[in-house]
Amino acid sequence: MAYYQLAPVLCALVQSKVYMHLYLNQVASGSNPNPNQLVIIGPSGEFGTTAVNDWSITIQPGADNPPVAKAQGLHMKSSQTKDKWYMSFNIEFQDARFAGSTLNVMGIFPENGEWNIIEGTGAFTMAHGIIKHNIIQSSREKRVFELKIHAFYSNMTSSQASPCNRWTMRA
Repeated sequence: MAYYQLAPVLCALVQSKVYMHLYLNQVASGSNPNPNQLVIIGPSGEFGTTAVNDWSITIQPGADNPPVAKAQGLHMKSSQTKDKWYMSFNIEFQDARFAGSTLNVMGIFPENGEWNIIEGTGAFTMAHGIIKHNIIQSSREKRVFELKIHAFYSNMTSSQASPCNRWTMRA
């Protein structure tokens, strides 16, 4: 007997899509008086360097703008030959509309590319999608990323099945 069971989903939950255009502000510790990341493991040669981050996410570029969210997690240098960093962080929203809701993000930190949205909570329950990111400002001590967030999610507070069935989820 198999240790698992597979079953088709006859009627999927209704999903919504969200698109956001935001900016992530990375401020290195260096001589900056207000860093939002800190190296906690720093071996020689940089491979394996690990840092924790509490980056601000804003509607306009620049860390001096009021944050609508924070990107809290860690990143580590995961390549011995290239400047690639593995990242895992939660975007926790602070604005009134999505306060306390999160998107869980992971991926590789190249200059420009995509990160995976692997989960969400609150308003973004069961989220999945991608974040397209581009570095738009860069200096030795700070970088600003343009984020284009595309995610699907199921709102569990009013979840209902697609029209093929006539039931709603209740607590």
